[in-house]
Order: sequence, then structure tokens, then C-alpha cells
Amino acid sequence: MTLCLDTPKSGPANRVEVFNKNLIPEATRTYQPLPNKIMIDMIYRIAEEFGLQLCNERLGLDLKGQRMFGVCDIIGKDFFDNMIKLVIGFCNSYNGTMAARFCIGGEVFVCSNLAFHTYTDEATGISHMAVRPHKNLNNQGIHDGLIQQIRAAFGQVEEFQKSQERFYGGLVSRRLNDDKAYATIIRAAQAGVINKTKVLTLANEWNRQGVEPTEEPKFEWHKEFMPRNAFSLFNAFTQVEKDRLAVNPVKSNISTIELSSFFTEEFGLN
Repeated sequence: MTLCLDTPKSGPANRVEVFNKNLIPEATRTYQPLPNKIMIDMIYRIAEEFGLQLCNERLGLDLKGQRMFGVCDIIGKDFFDNMIKLVIGFCNSYNGTMAARFCIGGEVFVCSNLAFHTYTDEATGISHMAVRPHKNLNNQGIHDGLIQQIRAAFGQVEEFQKSQERFYGGLVSRRLNDDKAYATIIRAAQAGVINKTKVLTLANEWNRQGVEPTEEPKFEWHKEFMPRNAFSLFNAFTQVEKDRLAVNPVKSNISTIELSSFFTEEFGLN
């Protein structure tokens, strides 16, 4: 539900497909491919070092197997009345178009959308998102460099969970009327956080989530988002963003990171 890859050249995959050795290119002087199996095994092994267990793995492939995307849940890290859980996201490529990446974020699973308020967000004071290109950096290859970055990220899970609790708890406590919600949407467009063409779509999403349907709706409606507060508005944004998540999950998650930073500043959640 949280890994959307349904473009014509992409889709869900299993481990056999993701671990296919025939997809791995040969190494060159300037390019070091990292096999998907090695990366995923690395993530699970490091998680275990920190006493963390991963579950509900979802994988996908793009461009005939040249790019891999995945997400997993971290067991026992649900919070905010079990409405949010911590998830990890990772990706890798065999065609040099994308660095190997790893991050930790929060999934709002009443509507199954990812809100990666991750280690790249300076507002949290946590800075360990793993990004590693497929080449030597400072005489260190991708394998050893990525291990260090992922280990640093897992080492900050507790601080990250606390920052997520502050973030979402702060959003719930900020009550909004329609005028304030509309103004926030416009400021987000002015800041470049959302496309200006989405302003009306977002306003409509905010409006319809606040009213319980009298019959079966033709859209996703959740009673959890009826309260008129910043949390409901945030989820209106992420709900609209799901259309792009299906087409380009990397850009979509980057956009959600920017959105989280915007809401942090907008509602004084530092």
C-alpha cells in the first residue's frame, strides 16, 4: 500500500526478481554496482545490530529492473495512538541514474500514505539520511561507505521517533478554520512546496474530509481527518501527493520532506 510503482515500465516485484544477478552490470574504474541483495541484506543486518526488527517488506522495479525501490516497517515503533508507524525506505540503481539511498520516515496508515519527515530535514536536528553514489569517495567504496551511513541512521531511531511525535502532536494541537487552511495552501504554493495548479485540488480535499459522507463516497474519506486542525490539512496535502507517488516515488518523497519542513515553520513546531 505504501510503495506505488504502477507506471508502464515499473511495478511491484519479489525478491527473486530484485536479486536477479543477470541485471547487475560489470564494474568499471569509475562505477561500482551494488547488488540489490547485498544492500537489502546490509539493511536487515544493521537493523538487527540495533535490536530492531523489520517486516512487511514491499519491493518494486523500474526501467526493466535497472532501478529498485523498497520500504519496510520497523516493528514496535508505532505511535500517536497507533495511527503512525516508522518505516524505512531505500532505493538502488544499476544504470547510474540514481545513488543508493536509505531513509527513515513516518507512515500515516489510516490512509496509507508515506510522509517521509526524514533525516534530511534540518528542522529535526537529525541529519543522517544515507545517500551513496556508485563510485569511490575519499578512497572508500560504496559498500563500506553505505554501511557507515545506514548504521548512523539506525542509531538515531529513538531521537527520530521523538521528533515525529512532536511534529504530529503539534499539528493536532493547531486548530484551523477554513480561511487559515486556504491561506496555508496558498503560502505553500508561493513557497514552491506544491504546484500552483494543485491549489484548488487541495482546498477541495480539505473541504470534503471535514464532512462525513451520507453515502458511499467515490473518494478516500477518513473520519480521523474530520477535525479541523493542521494534522488534517497535512494529510490533505499528502493525499493529493499520492498521484505523483505512483509515477515518481523519489520526487514525491522529496516533495513530502519539503512539505514537512514547511509545516514545521508554518506552525512553529521547531
